[in-house]
Amino acid sequence: MDLFLMSPPGRTWALRGRSNFRSREAPPVDARQARREWLALARDIEARGGTVVALPSPSELLTGMPYAAECGQVVARQGAAPLFVLPRMMSAHRQAEREHWAPLARSLGMEVVDPGVGIWEAHGDVATFDGVTLLFWGGRTTLDGLEAAARYFPGEVLRIQVREPAFHGNMAVLPLPAVDRLMVCPDVMAPESHALLRERFGEHRLLLVTEAEIRRYATNGLPVGRDVLAPSVVPDSVRERLEALGLRVVSLTMRELCEKEAARHAASCRAPRWTPRR
Repeated sequence: MDLFLMSPPGRTWALRGRSNFRSREAPPVDARQARREWLALARDIEARGGTVVALPSPSELLTGMPYAAECGQVVARQGAAPLFVLPRMMSAHRQAEREHWAPLARSLGMEVVDPGVGIWEAHGDVATFDGVTLLFWGGRTTLDGLEAAARYFPGEVLRIQVREPAFHGNMAVLPLPAVDRLMVCPDVMAPESHALLRERFGEHRLLLVTEAEIRRYATNGLPVGRDVLAPSVVPDSVRERLEALGLRVVSLTMRELCEKEAARHAASCRAPRWTPRR
């Protein structure tokens, strides 16, 4: 099974940090509607074979917990329990979240480790494609934070530098394993990083999108099999390219939970297939 670590918005949930281009100018959120949107996403994931593991926030002050992509990173290991690599968050109001995710990871049988250096925003700055791990820095994650975390990832690792508005690497790329494509926005990454992706994977496997398109959530879908759970505001041009590859774009309204702050895939941390401790 695929596990999706998630955290529902609380009844008084609100945006606090407002540290990216989406949230800076966003109006106050409707917490009740955000909870409905979260539940719809969780149900869509489970309807497609995923298993949602939900951790309610223990405090109204931890308003970043619904953006669970930054809860940590699950790293599979051969012949051993997975690692759960803790984040080191940039925003002060999110730094205590890991104290609550770590016990959950341990209860699932994972080994919890801490990079210990720099800023590293975990699953938000990690992607995998064709057996290769992509680690990102330059948005919020710092290079020293990336290097501290990199030692926990086995196999081939590529280091990719991104820039705002891609405050996380998963805004710059979106792996589409069902069709052997990697959606990439060269506009928000260093030229040498784009060249590295072309060299490693081949130009024909890169599906290019623009900065204007990622500002409209082009890379913010959550692929589950051949379905891509995507914000309803994804541009038609992107939707058509995905459908031409044989994918089905499933539109969900995420006005409160995602479109004022982050991305649909930011609402979950996806763990590789394994059997958790019962």
